[in-house]
Amino acid sequence: MKKIFFLGTPQIAIPSLEAIHDNPDYDIVGVGVFPDRKVGRKQILTPCPVKKRALELELPVLEIPDKETLVKITKTLDFDIGIVIAFGLIFPAEILVDKKFINVHFSLLPKYRGASPVQSAILDGQKTSGITWQIMAQKLDAGDILYQKSYPLKAKTTATCWEFFATETACEFKNFLDKYFQKQLTAIPQNELEATFCGKFKKSDGEINFKTMTAEAIFTKYKAFDVWPGIFVKTEKGPVKCLTLSCDPLPDSIEVPCKNGTTLFLQMIQIPGKKPGNAKQILQNNPHLWG
Repeated sequence: MKKIFFLGTPQIAIPSLEAIHDNPDYDIVGVGVFPDRKVGRKQILTPCPVKKRALELELPVLEIPDKETLVKITKTLDFDIGIVIAFGLIFPAEILVDKKFINVHFSLLPKYRGASPVQSAILDGQKTSGITWQIMAQKLDAGDILYQKSYPLKAKTTATCWEFFATETACEFKNFLDKYFQKQLTAIPQNELEATFCGKFKKSDGEINFKTMTAEAIFTKYKAFDVWPGIFVKTEKGPVKCLTLSCDPLPDSIEVPCKNGTTLFLQMIQIPGKKPGNAKQILQNNPHLWG
C-alpha cells in the first residue's frame, strides 16, 4: 500500500482528500494543514475545511505554521508521494529535490501560473481551462507536467468552476495515482515562452461602469468575481454592489444601458449599510443613484 502525505486548506481540496481516503490501494499517513485561525467579528479560532474533514475521517492531522515545520515533518514522515492542493506556503528547495511533491493547479499550465488561475481565465474570456498535476519546483507553478485534463469553461462562474474542477480532480485521482506508481507518466517540462501569470485581485478590481464598459465586459467580470471581490458601481452613496445580473431578462429586473448600445438586466443590488434588495425597488427610492 502506497503512503500519501496530503496538504490542502480550502473546500476545493476536500473531494480529492475523500477520494484518496476511499481508495484501498492508498494510505493517507498525514494531512498537512495550517493552524486554526481567528475568523469573524468575534475572532473565533476555526479549523480550515481540510482539517475539519480530516478529523471527521479520523486521519492524522499535522499542523504546519511555517516552512521550518514543513521541512521537519517531511524529513521524519514516511510517505511515497505528497499531494498538494491549494496550500498557501512556498516549499523550501531542500524538500523538493527528490520530486516527491505533486501540486494540483486549476489551469492548463504553463498558462495562468499564480494565485488566481480560474478567475483570470474567466476574466480573459477563455473558452477552455483545465487541471494540471505538476512536480513541484522552486519556481512558482513551473514544475514538469505529469498529467493534464482540459475542460470547456462555457458560462461557468468562478464558484461553479471551482466546484466542477474539485469534483473532476477527485474523479481523476485514482487514474493519476495508478499511472504514477506504475511509472506510466512522463514528466514534460513547461514551455517558458508560453507561460502567463496571474496574481491576487484587490477589492477595487471589482469596480464597473455602465457608461464605459460593454454588457459583455461587465458580465464577464461578474462571473469571474462572483466569489470575491464581487462587482460594484461607484455612487454618491458609496460602492453599490451588483449582486444578480444577466445579459438576458431576469424576473423583476431592470434594463441597464451599457457602452456601444449593449444592455444588462440587473435584479439584486446592495447600497452600503443596507440589506440587499430588488434593484427596481431600490432605484425607485433612489432615482439618481447611478448619477
